[in-house]
Parts: sequence; C-alpha cells; structure tokens
Amino acid sequence: MHRLPLPLVSFVSGCVLFAVAAWTGLWLMQLAENAPAFWPVNGLLVVLILSLGLRQAGWVLAGAAVGGVLLQTVVGAGAMGLALTASDLLEVVFVVYAAHRLRLPGSGLESIFNVTVLVAILSTGAILSALSASATLAWYRDVPIGDTFPVLWRLNAASAAIILAPFFAWVKPGRMDQFRRALRRSEWPLVLEFLAIVAVAAGAILVMRDTGVSMISFFTAPLLWCAIRFGPPATASLGSAISLAIILLIVAGEWPRAYNNTSIAWQLQRTELALSLNAIPPLFVAAALAGLRKAARDLKRSQERLRYALAGSSEGVWDWNINTDETYFSDGWYAILGYQRHELKEVVDTWGALRHPDDTAETARRLNDHLEGRSPRYSVEQRLRHRDGHWVWVLDRGGVVERDAEGNPTRAVGTLLDISRRRARQEELDRRAHHDALTGLANRASLTESFQRWNEEKRSFCFLLIDLDDFKPINDLYGHQFGDHALLAIADRLRACLGKRDIAARIGGDEFALLIESRLGEAEQTAQRLIARISEPIGFADAVVSTGASIGIAQVAGGNPDFEGAYRRADIALYDAKASGGSSYRIADQQQRADHPRGDQAVSALLAVAGVEPADDACQDRENAAEHGSG
Repeated sequence: MHRLPLPLVSFVSGCVLFAVAAWTGLWLMQLAENAPAFWPVNGLLVVLILSLGLRQAGWVLAGAAVGGVLLQTVVGAGAMGLALTASDLLEVVFVVYAAHRLRLPGSGLESIFNVTVLVAILSTGAILSALSASATLAWYRDVPIGDTFPVLWRLNAASAAIILAPFFAWVKPGRMDQFRRALRRSEWPLVLEFLAIVAVAAGAILVMRDTGVSMISFFTAPLLWCAIRFGPPATASLGSAISLAIILLIVAGEWPRAYNNTSIAWQLQRTELALSLNAIPPLFVAAALAGLRKAARDLKRSQERLRYALAGSSEGVWDWNINTDETYFSDGWYAILGYQRHELKEVVDTWGALRHPDDTAETARRLNDHLEGRSPRYSVEQRLRHRDGHWVWVLDRGGVVERDAEGNPTRAVGTLLDISRRRARQEELDRRAHHDALTGLANRASLTESFQRWNEEKRSFCFLLIDLDDFKPINDLYGHQFGDHALLAIADRLRACLGKRDIAARIGGDEFALLIESRLGEAEQTAQRLIARISEPIGFADAVVSTGASIGIAQVAGGNPDFEGAYRRADIALYDAKASGGSSYRIADQQQRADHPRGDQAVSALLAVAGVEPADDACQDRENAAEHGSG
C-alpha cells in the first residue's frame, strides 16, 4: 500500500499537466490568429517524468493520454486530436529515453558535449513529433506535409528548448546547495550583477516594444556577459526568459513587425529562429567556460591532494627538462638535504655533485635503462650529501612523462624519499642475521655464505677452526660477565691478526673460525700469531686470566671441498691439536706438529689465579682420550 500514492500522484499529475498545458498552447494559438505560437506540453512532461523518476514514466504517460482524450473531447477534435496527442507523447518518450541513456540529467550542461547532445535530442524529438503530426493533418485535413512540417518542427523544438535548457542546467546535484552557500557567504555583488543583466535585457525588450524597433541580435551581449560571469544555469534561464517574453509579446501583438503586411505565423517563425541563433551560442560559451573552471578546480584539488600527500609522506618532487637539463626541486626535496632553495642550482648536475661516488655507476645505469626504454620506470637507492656533511640514503624514483615526435624523452618527473632510517634498520637486521651479537664477528651463516662465494670464485684460501683452551673455568669461577669480556678481547685480537679481506667468525660459545686468503705457509704464520695473541693475559676488574687456543687448518683450493667438508677436516686437525696439549695448531691431512710451549702453562696459570691446584697430567689425559676416541 505504501507504493500506491506515488503512482497515483504521477498519473494525476500527468493528466492535469497535459490538459492544462495543452489548453494553454491552444489558447495562445487562438490569440496568434491560429498560428502555432508556443507548445509547453512536451517539455513540461519531460520535466515531470525526470523529476519523479523513470519508474513513474508509464503512470505519467498514461495520465497524459487520459488528459489528452479529455481535452480533445472538450474541443471536439475527435480522432485527429488523439493522433496529435500521440505525436506529442512520441516526442516525450524519445527525449526522456535519449536524455537518460546519454546521462544528460545531472550534467548541468557544463560541457560543450552536453549542450550539443541537448540540441541534438530536442531537434530529433521535434522531427519525430512534427512528422507524425504533419501526417495526421495530411490524412484528416488534406494539408500538404511540406506546409505543416517546418512550422510544427520549429514550434516543438523552440518550445522544448525554452523549458528544458534551464531544467537540465539547474538539476545538477548540489546546485541549489551551491546557490544557497553563495547567498550565505554574502556574495551579493554577484547577485546584483546578475540582476543588472536581467534589467538590461528587460529594458531592451521594453525599449524595442515602445520604439517599434526589433533588434534580436542585441540580446547576444547580455547573454554572453551572463555566460562568462555566471555559467550555464543563469545563461539558459535568461535566454529562455527573453525568448518566452518576446514570443508572448508577438502573440499579444505588442512586438514590432519588420514588415506590416506579414502574418503572425511568419513573424513567429522568423523571431524564434533569430532567438535560437542568439541564445544557443552563449550557452555553448557558458558550457565551455564551466568546463574550464571545473578542470581548473579539479587540477587545484589534485595539486592540493598531491601536496598534502607529499607533506604527509615527507617526499620531495623533482621535474627534469631533459633537453635543457633544467630541473625543478620542491621545498620537500630541499628539506630532505637541509638546503635552502637559493643554495643549489636547479640543474641536473646538482644530483651528480651531491651523489656518493660509489653510487654514481649504478644510478647512471638505471637512469639510462629507463630513458632508453629498457625499464618501465627509474628507481634507485643512493646516498646524497646533506648540507651538514653526512650522507643521506634516499629512494630516487620517477619516469618519463613527455616524449618528442621521434620518441625521445623530453621530460621526466619523480620523487625523492629519505630512507635513512629504513636503511639503518635493514643494516641492523642484516648485521644481526650475519653477525654474532656479542663480538660483532660474522656468524656461522655468514661464514658459510662467504665460504661458498670464495669457492665459486675459485679462490685459494685456508679455513682455520679455533677452540679456546680451558675457557669454561673462566665462566664458572668469574661469571659470564667476565667470560663475555674475555670473548670480546679475543675477538679484537683475531681482527688484529687478519688482513683486510680475511673473515673472522664466532660459530659457537668459545669456538671461532677464519677464512684467510693466503697460501698454507702464510696460514701457519697467522696461526702462530693467533696462538701468541690469544694466550696473552686478559684483565677485568681486579682479576687477570689467560687462556690458549687450539687451531685446525684446512686448505681449500679450486672450488673444493664444500663448507661442511672443510669444516670436518679442520675439526679433525683441531682435535689433534687439542690432544697434543693445546695452544698449538695442526694441518688437516698432515702429521706436522706446531706445538706451542705455553700450552700447559696457560692452564696452570688460570687455575693458579683461581686458587685451584692443577691436575698432575691433564695433557696426558686429553691425549689418552683422543687415542681412545680415534682408535
């Protein structure tokens, strides 16, 4: 039941509107000596249907048909009147359907395309209605179609345009709210300016009526003024008001005639044509200017969104003219590097002057790849020098936005983002993933990667496995804090004994490993230095301890063996060094000894400081254990 009122209202509205509007049109025709003057029926029905919604179109048309039947019964037109009513409804149906399909309602006529569509729809609908009505008159009254078609087409097109042009210009969503906001903002000067335009047009109509001079072309000036200042709604409304006022004056016999012996029908046809030629061009101008203003507003909003987005993301913008090497750097770009705008030249060489030398080659390669079309965009992480002197890691990315006729890039635009914190976090995560948390040396995973890389590069190097002798008593007697201090001291001593390309790693509690890019003899010398340095006393608080180191050496050459194989060989050699009393090194797959005289002394000194008597024959116990373990 809640849906019943709207269809009923639609039906009654269609019936009443058609009857009243058609009667008005017939009355004006009688005043104009039976010449078609103004037919408001079709335009008002289109307005009613589009206002109520397309779902109510059937009810409105049904009501209009009933209203037409009642009117034709009153005037006694009979079947011819019903056929003329059907001709009007045909135009209404076509205009409503075409306007909906082309999305004309709500467009505001703010583009030349929309105005063109409106003119085309009204002209085509008027043609359909005029053909049908002319055929009806030819059938019932034997009037040639050639005599009635131009008059009926002019009547329908002009009448529909006078009503529908303001309607489509004003029904854009939010239009009335925009008008009310303008009034609340006290934009009364604009209102007064529009009223002045209306007064000029009205005054011109009165002057022409009283002087007997008809100058339709005069109204082009106020319409263009309105188009430039106020846009399509005001222009369409003023144009329709002027046209309707002049048509009514002609019907009333108050408008001057160019020739005294001409009929009202001829005068209406000539005047309506002149009014159309004067009203439509300003409407196109208004639509074009409205489109430009809309594009300018959209561009401004887009620029504001971009500016706010860049401000929120702390990104800078650069714009590079590739032909002239001139560049534009935004304020955010300067802020990232700590410079003021006047302190740097806005040329492409500024990048090169600020760039870290180590990043120049990679940056140039990626930039050339993009400019030459090998990559879809340019993106590189590089270091630029800050005004304070430190290096800032930035993400520099962009792309070509303009090319010449031959496809060569002429302009590129991009952004600059400070990623120093991200790089620092990445480096910290990488350090934690590849380095020992206590000593800062490489861990086992990093050592394995380095070993594999050296092996793939066919390097000749030695793998050294180091185990501290009797390190556990340090933790047991002095605590882990002392033990950590001792491991840090030993890590520093390892670094001091290595070359720049060698790698030291901590792979266990007191177990270390080295990759030394040298021959076997040089590796033995390094092992001797390591044993001597590690055996030096370590002080912490009021205590001093000493420890030793047993080392196993495995030579690696020609990409063989793999890490696990080298580790096993070095571990066997290390075990042999441990069994010999410690503080010595052994070479894998060889029987060579390199005993260090301070093996037992180191253990004895440690136990003496701890106040513990050394065992009688600790070395012999280890050797016996080794013999039992190896068979």
